[in-house]
Amino acid sequence: MNKISLIDRRLCLLVLVAVVLLCGCESEQASDKPLTLRMAHVYEVSAPTHVYGTEFLSERIREKTNDLDVTVYPAAQLGSESEILEQLVAGELDLAITGPSFLAMWHPPVGVLDAAFATRDLDHMLEIAGSDKMAPEWDQLRKKYDARVLDTWAYGSRHLTSNKPIRHPDDLEGFRLRAPGARIFQASAEALGASPMPIAFSEVYLALQQGIADGQENPVPVIKSMGFHEVQKCLNLTGHIQSSLQILVNERTWKRLSADQQKALLESIQELGDEVYEGLIKDEKKLIEEWRKDGTMEVIEDVDIDAFRERCRKYFSKGFKFSNVYNRITAETSKEDAQ
Repeated sequence: MNKISLIDRRLCLLVLVAVVLLCGCESEQASDKPLTLRMAHVYEVSAPTHVYGTEFLSERIREKTNDLDVTVYPAAQLGSESEILEQLVAGELDLAITGPSFLAMWHPPVGVLDAAFATRDLDHMLEIAGSDKMAPEWDQLRKKYDARVLDTWAYGSRHLTSNKPIRHPDDLEGFRLRAPGARIFQASAEALGASPMPIAFSEVYLALQQGIADGQENPVPVIKSMGFHEVQKCLNLTGHIQSSLQILVNERTWKRLSADQQKALLESIQELGDEVYEGLIKDEKKLIEEWRKDGTMEVIEDVDIDAFRERCRKYFSKGFKFSNVYNRITAETSKEDAQ
């Protein structure tokens, strides 16, 4: 019995050593694998956000580090804009892309960036988004909801499409304008002088084709990618919203990353943001020139921007949680324009 017990003990010891060695090997192998983060957004794979940006995020990060990677889920694969934002806040997603109007559902002041004529062009919008005016608002998002803003990307200048020329706010009287369902987009449509209609993005083409809506508003590359130019006659260059997107990371995810991983992720996102900006500017210019030449759409350039701007600035000057910020931004813009 003693001899058998001794053999049993030796066998147990050998098994234990083997298990420890195997675990060590597996642990060593696991450590060689990069940490993979999950990112989601709702933009089509043909949109500048993906074509010039998120499609290359994993590749760009791997150029900088071997221990971090990102899997991107575009085109609303993981849900709508509000749903992926909820997933990010809950920690079910590591990274998400969404715009100010949807972030405003969580922290209303950030909605100022989607208010019509808050900024004069994309460069001004990006400047404001990275300025001291917005820093406290981004900080509140991080503190309250664990949603850290890593960068702001340009989405494009939003223009109206229609079946008749739109040159003045009076031309929008009774005009059923489809705009995203978020409150600030609906308010911006009303500020322009239209009757806003919150139709789901996937249903806009049919709504325009069937005359349920009289028009819609989006950046030119989006108008092209969604085929809206096929069911609308006029592109009215209102440029009423300089649209942006915020690149968000869950704060708990961010804190788990090493300093080198944080640096690689942040630098990659900022670099791609510059490329998205350049790409969408190039695409917009090319499409407008093509449509002007071949008559795909009538390009209405003599829009009374001053009339639209004055109406919108009066509309947003009070009654909104971002009105004070809006007034400060537009007052400074007016001074610069006067100079």
